[in-house]
Amino acid sequence: MTLFSRRGRPSLLGAGVFALLCLLGASGLRAADVMDDCSAMRRAWDVVFLDLYGNRLDAAKWGEARKKTLAFRNHFHTAGAKKLWQGELPSNLPEPADAARVAGAWQGRIEHALALEMIAAHQEKRIEEAKAWRALIHLPKYADAIQGALALQTTRSSQRDAATQLLAREYLVWKTTLIREKSDYLKRLIEQDRATPELFAARAAEIDSLAEFPARLLQLVDSGLTTYTSTLDLLLAGGIDEQSFAEWKDTVQSSLPSLLTDDEAANREYLLIKLLKLVPMEYQAGVRDGQITVPLEYREAQQFTIQARQIIDELQAPWQRNKAEVLKEGHGAALVAEVESLETEINHKAPLASIQKHASGAMNLLEDHFGVSLRRAGKASEVVAETLLDIRTLLGDSLVAAKEGDWKEAERLRLEAYTNFDLEIEIRTLPRDPELAMEAERAFLDGTDERPGIKATLDARAPDERLSLAYENAIDLANRCGALLQMNLSPATAVYTTVTVVMREGLEAVVILAAILAGLRGAENRRTRRRIGLGAFGAILASALTFILSRMIIGGFADYGERLEAVVSVLAVIVLLIVTNWIFHKMYWVNWNAKLRHLTKAVNEGSESRSTALAMIGVGFLTIYREGFETVLFLQSLLLEAGLRPVLTGLLVGGALVCACGGAVFVIGAKLPYRKMLVFTGILVVTVLVTFLGSTVRLFQTVGWLPVHPITGLDIPPWAGTWFGLYPSWEGILIPPLGLAYIGAAWLWVKWKSKRSAKVKKEKAQQSALQPQTAQTAGQTPPPSSKGAIRERV
Repeated sequence: MTLFSRRGRPSLLGAGVFALLCLLGASGLRAADVMDDCSAMRRAWDVVFLDLYGNRLDAAKWGEARKKTLAFRNHFHTAGAKKLWQGELPSNLPEPADAARVAGAWQGRIEHALALEMIAAHQEKRIEEAKAWRALIHLPKYADAIQGALALQTTRSSQRDAATQLLAREYLVWKTTLIREKSDYLKRLIEQDRATPELFAARAAEIDSLAEFPARLLQLVDSGLTTYTSTLDLLLAGGIDEQSFAEWKDTVQSSLPSLLTDDEAANREYLLIKLLKLVPMEYQAGVRDGQITVPLEYREAQQFTIQARQIIDELQAPWQRNKAEVLKEGHGAALVAEVESLETEINHKAPLASIQKHASGAMNLLEDHFGVSLRRAGKASEVVAETLLDIRTLLGDSLVAAKEGDWKEAERLRLEAYTNFDLEIEIRTLPRDPELAMEAERAFLDGTDERPGIKATLDARAPDERLSLAYENAIDLANRCGALLQMNLSPATAVYTTVTVVMREGLEAVVILAAILAGLRGAENRRTRRRIGLGAFGAILASALTFILSRMIIGGFADYGERLEAVVSVLAVIVLLIVTNWIFHKMYWVNWNAKLRHLTKAVNEGSESRSTALAMIGVGFLTIYREGFETVLFLQSLLLEAGLRPVLTGLLVGGALVCACGGAVFVIGAKLPYRKMLVFTGILVVTVLVTFLGSTVRLFQTVGWLPVHPITGLDIPPWAGTWFGLYPSWEGILIPPLGLAYIGAAWLWVKWKSKRSAKVKKEKAQQSALQPQTAQTAGQTPPPSSKGAIRERV
C-alpha cells in the first residue's frame, strides 16, 4: 500500500498520515504560541513590578499587562483555569498599594492556571501540550523535576491516573517550597527595613495567592486536603509590622498541605545537615580576617545557609507529624535560632570559629534530638564501597566540567566529593594511617608543591594535563584509603580469636563439671549424673538460642554501623577481663565450683522429689550456660567485624577440641593437666584482650568518641593492627598495652596479698600452738635445777 494511488491522488493511508502530521504540527504550533504569549505576559508584569517599586508606574504599562493577561485566557481549555482569570484586574490604574496587591495576586493565579492546564492535557493524552504547560511553571531552588518528567512519558492507560496524581503532587511540593522561600525572603526584607509598602503588598499578595491551591489539584493528591482561606486583608490593614507578619506567615505555612513522605523528609534532613557541614568550609575558603577573598565561596556560604533555613521550614509539617515531642521541647526553635545566628555571623564576616560554633550547634541539635546524621547507615564495608564509588563519579564529572570551562560546576562537584571523603573515608582512615588520611585530604584541597591538589588547580584554571594529574592523584589516594579500610580483622585472626575464647570457656566448663561429678560416682548416683547431663545439654541449646536472638537484636541496630561495633566491642572487652580474671584471682571459678558442689551436696542429702530433680538439672545448666553466655556475648563483636564464616570456623574448631577434652574426661576417664591447660588458654586470651582493646580504641576514634593524635614519622604495618591492635596514634599505641599492665598489676597485687595472708596465717598458727602449752604450765614453777626441762618447754 502506498501513500498515493496510481492516478496520483492520495490514498486512504496517505490521507491519514497527512492528517496526523497536520495534527502534530498544529499541536506544536499551539505549544509554541502558549510559551511565547506566556513569556510576553510575564515580561509585562515584570515591568509593572519594577515601575511599582520605583514609584513610576503609568497607565500604559498597566494596560499592556492587563491586555496580555486577558488575551492569554484564549489558550485555556479547563473551566478551573478560566475561573481563575475572573479575578480582579481593573482596567484603570489603581492606587500604588492596590496595584501592587493585584499584581502580586495574579502571579499566583498564573501558576495555578498553568498547573490545571498541564493536568488536563495529560489526562486527555495531549502529552506535548502537557510538557509545554509544565515547562512554564516557575520552580523553587533545588527543585526535583525528574519524577514528573518521567511521568509525562507514561503512555499506558492503566498508569495515567497515577502519573496525573504524581504531577499534581509535584506541583504542590514545588509551590509549598516556593511559598516558604518567598516568605523567608520577605521576612528578611522587613527585618532589614528594605520593604516598601508596594513591595510588601505585592509579595504578601503573591504568597497568599499561591497558598490558595485549586481544589482540583488538592483532590487529585489527597481527598482530605482542604483549601486555604485568605487572611491577607488583616495583614495589609496593619501595615508593615514584623510581629504581625511573623504570625501571618505561621498561619499560611501551617495551612500548607503536608506532602513529603517519610523518605522524602529523610532526604531533606540529610541535605540540611550536609549544607550545615559545608557552610564553614565555603566560608573559610572565601573569607580571611574579615575580608572577602573569594566572592564566589562567600556567596556559596550565604546561599547554603539560606537554603538550610528554607529546608527547616519545609520540614515543619513532617516534624509536626513524626517528631512533635521534639518540637514541643523547643529544639525546633533552637535549631532555627542557630541557623539564623549563623546567617547573621556570615553577613557580618565574623571569625571562622564563630561560624563553626553555630554550624556545629545546629548539627548537634539535628543529631541529638532529630535523629539526623551525616554518616551513612549500614555495614562499614558497604558504606566505604558506596562512598568510594560516589567519590570517583563526582570527581570524574568535576573533571569533565573543568575541561569544558564550567569552573563553578567543577568546584561544586569537587566540594561534594570532598565532603563524602571527609565524612566516611577520612574519619575511618585516620586511626589506622593518619599520614595517608592527611595526604589524601590535601589532594582534594591545595596539595603540595610537587603535587597540587584539585582545588588549587581549579582556582588556577590549570590546563587539562595538570587537571588530570591532580584528579588522578586524589582518586588514587582515596582508593588506597579504601583498600586499607577493607583490612578490618583478618579471617585468620578471627578464627584464632574464636578458637581461643571457645577453648578457654569450654575447658573451664569441663573442669567445673568434672569436679562436681567426681563426688557422684557409683551406680546409686547414676540418675543424678543423668540429670546433670540433661541440664548441660539444655544449656548448650539455650546458648545456641541466645546466639540466634542476640544476632537478631543486634541486626536490628545494623544501621548504626561502627557505633554499634564500638558498644559491642566494649562488652567483649568486659567479657575478656572476666575470663582472664582467674589468672590473678582464683575466686572466679574456684568459688563458682564450690557453690555448685555445695548445691549438689545439699540436693543429695535431701529426699528424692521433683524439686530435687529440677535442682540437679539446674546445676548442669548453670555450669554450662554461664560459659556459653559469655562466649555468645563475645562472639557478637567478632561477627560485626569479621563476618560469619571465620567465626563459625573458629567455633567449630574450638568446639571440636572442647568435645575431645570432654570425651577424654567423662567417657575414658582420663586425668588431664587441667591447671596447665587453663593457664595456657588464659595466656592466649590475654593476647586476644590486647588486640580487642586496640580495635575498640580504633572504633571509638572512628565514631568520634576518642580523639586521634597521630605520631609523626611512626610507620606501623597494617598487619600490626589486625593481629596486635596497634595503630600509629598515641591512643592506638598506649591504650592496648594497658590490658597487659592491668593483668600484670592485678596478678602482683594478688600475689603480694596472698603472701601477706599466708604470713598472717602462719603467725596465728604459731600463736595457737603456744597457747595450750601456756595453759598447762600455768601456776607451776619449774625446779631451778631442771634446765633441761625448761629448754624442752621453750
